[in-house]
Amino acid sequence: MNRKIESALVWLGPVLLLLGFCLHHLWTQWPSGRFAELVAIALAALGLAKLLQRLAGGSLATWLAAIWCLALLLFAGPIPVLATALFFLSLAALGGLLCPSQPLPLQVLLGALMSAGMIGWLLPLPLHSGWSYGVLCAGLIVWRRKHLRIQLRTTAAAWTAAVAASPGSAAFGIVALGLATTPAWLPTLQFDDLAYHLRLPWQLQQQGFYAAAPEHQVWALAPWAADILQAIPQLIAHQEARGPVNAVWIVLLGGGLWRIGGNFGVPPQARWLTVALAASLPLTAALAASMQTELLTAAALVWMAALVTQPRSAGLRFWLALAVLAGGLAELKLVALAMAGVMVIWALARHRWPSPARGLIALLVGAAIAGSSYTYGWLLAGNPLLPLFNSVFRSPYFAHQDFSDPRWQTGFHPDLIWNLTFSTHEYLEGYDGAAGFLLIGLCGVWLVALLRRETRSLAWVATLLLLLPLIPMHYVRYAYPGMVLLCVPLVAALFLTLRGRPPLVLVIALCVLNISFQANANWMLRNGALKQTIKTAGRDLPLMKRYAPQRALAVSIRDAGEEQGNVLVVGESAPFFAEFGIYGRSVSWYAPSLHTLAAEADRDDTGLAWSKLLRQQHVRHVLADAPPAPALSHALRLLGATRRETVGETAWWSIPAAPETTQ
Repeated sequence: MNRKIESALVWLGPVLLLLGFCLHHLWTQWPSGRFAELVAIALAALGLAKLLQRLAGGSLATWLAAIWCLALLLFAGPIPVLATALFFLSLAALGGLLCPSQPLPLQVLLGALMSAGMIGWLLPLPLHSGWSYGVLCAGLIVWRRKHLRIQLRTTAAAWTAAVAASPGSAAFGIVALGLATTPAWLPTLQFDDLAYHLRLPWQLQQQGFYAAAPEHQVWALAPWAADILQAIPQLIAHQEARGPVNAVWIVLLGGGLWRIGGNFGVPPQARWLTVALAASLPLTAALAASMQTELLTAAALVWMAALVTQPRSAGLRFWLALAVLAGGLAELKLVALAMAGVMVIWALARHRWPSPARGLIALLVGAAIAGSSYTYGWLLAGNPLLPLFNSVFRSPYFAHQDFSDPRWQTGFHPDLIWNLTFSTHEYLEGYDGAAGFLLIGLCGVWLVALLRRETRSLAWVATLLLLLPLIPMHYVRYAYPGMVLLCVPLVAALFLTLRGRPPLVLVIALCVLNISFQANANWMLRNGALKQTIKTAGRDLPLMKRYAPQRALAVSIRDAGEEQGNVLVVGESAPFFAEFGIYGRSVSWYAPSLHTLAAEADRDDTGLAWSKLLRQQHVRHVLADAPPAPALSHALRLLGATRRETVGETAWWSIPAAPETTQ
């Protein structure tokens, strides 16, 4: 393509971005107050880092990284941070057994997916405790201490060289990464986490094993690698560690993007800006506040791309590493399995194929990593994908129809990318601008990247990973991993097309614009939860009382020593029962049979039907609206229930034990 045409295409994106802002009045959706808070946090970090640099020397980026780590320690808590550090250091020791010459972040990721794959098979067994995992992690670290020492020194040297190559861009990249990790300071309050993802970690913490019980949670047998990796630091710390774990995923993500840039010969300044651009995406911060899988999925796909774009290899270690990454992706989410398939095909196209024996070994390793949830789903529920494709498998635990969410079935239209950017509320539980402005702001560069010899292979793969999950469901969070990977060829093509300061200014401006809309991707951030957690010095209970009263009442139940009885959480809008583990019950659609029985009980105003249902389910505690619906209220009165505590509009009732019958 002619260089003049390429240069003209570069500026097509900013023009369309400005046009979209005007047509959609996007300034009305701008969370200016939240952006001001992020600016204040960034300036405080920069000011402190600059002071420390002046007093003690060193690089600004290094001091910034240290400050963000200290902030995580303060707001997420020292015990969860230290437990996470112990766990991930042991994962580096484990991953180093497979690929000792690969970068430390890749070893950590390989160790994580290997451990999740192995632990998945052992979930039903009563083997899981903080002490056992703590001793195992410490043993791995001691055993592999020499290897870890070498890897840490190598990583430190690589960090020093990377920062020295472009100090200003490095500092900017670390600021963007740090701001992306600020939601890791928050307690776990996302809807899916409280209804589903916390169930596995809390069962392991409370009982030492996982009882899937799909009759109580229809997603109980869905791919669980991400929840396992959240659970182990929680077991070691004996408290939730979601924030520190997600911060690690963000760091691994940044390291993988840097590595891919190096594989393609991208200059250090552009590589740092690539990291900043991915970190600035509003969804990066939103995912840091949740237990959703896409952050880990993105990290795994990025490092898979880094592995594939290395010099050609047919060695067994290469294919085993690829198998672990592919298997781990399959155990994160079904759509991630499809993405892994794209990467495997790319690897087969770029590298010499392994021998049949080596290929079979790699295939078996990948299947072992991926297989636990699908196998248990088949054996326990009759559907390895429950509740997906249940019209085919006809599991008794869900209606004999395919699960679908009509909210995200808007159609795959030619203007999809435009709508994702400017009408994001139609594709996410968020506000417009929540997807960031990468896809429109660099749309001209995108075309250049697809055509230039230096970037086209990665650009086409990233584009496919972006669009593939949007075909069955038009939900922008599923497209996040592809969006992250796309940052590399876009920034590379931009710096190949333009010379001087324009590409630098363009990427920085896009990063700032993304960060200014960061709060739109998450309701907690939009409502000022970050400012509140800073005011309370990281204490979780005030935010729980405000945003998820069920969590605050769960704390009260545990403090009262009454966590052994079944807990029924009533209400469709907030079925937050995951934290109660095997004792949690819900009348929402997550438990179809109870949902039906509760609907029938609601029609009996005498309360007798509800009374019978509560006794049948051995319910000792009820969390419901205050006051509850008439039928449930009458049932609680019939059973002699006591109202113990009220938080906001949610109350906790205790039901006396049923009188023993005599023969």
